[in-house]
Amino acid sequence: MKKFAILCGLVAAFLCLAQNANAQYITEIHRDRAGFTDQVGLPISDAELINLIGPEIYRETVVGARKQYQVGRKLIIGGAIGMGAGLVSVLGGLGVLAASSEDYTYYDGQYEYRHPESPAGEAFGIMLMATGYVAVIAGGVALDAGIPLHIIGKSRLNWVENDFNGRNHAVTARFGAAPHGVGLTMNF
Repeated sequence: MKKFAILCGLVAAFLCLAQNANAQYITEIHRDRAGFTDQVGLPISDAELINLIGPEIYRETVVGARKQYQVGRKLIIGGAIGMGAGLVSVLGGLGVLAASSEDYTYYDGQYEYRHPESPAGEAFGIMLMATGYVAVIAGGVALDAGIPLHIIGKSRLNWVENDFNGRNHAVTARFGAAPHGVGLTMNF
């Protein structure tokens, strides 16, 4: 009985010292933006994810997919902001041009010519429109690059989720070095 108690104590100690002892309870993973959660909704650390899916899949798929997802998302947000700011700039430039352009007014059967009040206003309006066009074009390019990157990164992360959840999870026990000693990891 004493030997059994010692054996149980050693197994419990090894489980506590294991690098990712709680990874044994993860039966399925779910994608949460660029990260993953377990079946309860708790975030999974990178070390746990490596233990679950394997270092090869993590290194070859997850790292690159996260970068694609995040860069795509930033490009989409930046592109939308750039296009919106450019549109506002173009409209503002049109307003300045309309306010400061030459004008003909019709009075009592004849046209009266009115000179612009501010010739510098025309130059400012043209400059506003030109910068607006550049911002709209740059925003469109960022959107064109960001949308495919975001979709590809998202689908690769979904593949990791579906691959892990679709596999037959066999019971495995590993004994080896952990960051703070020796550990026993059991996966169900």
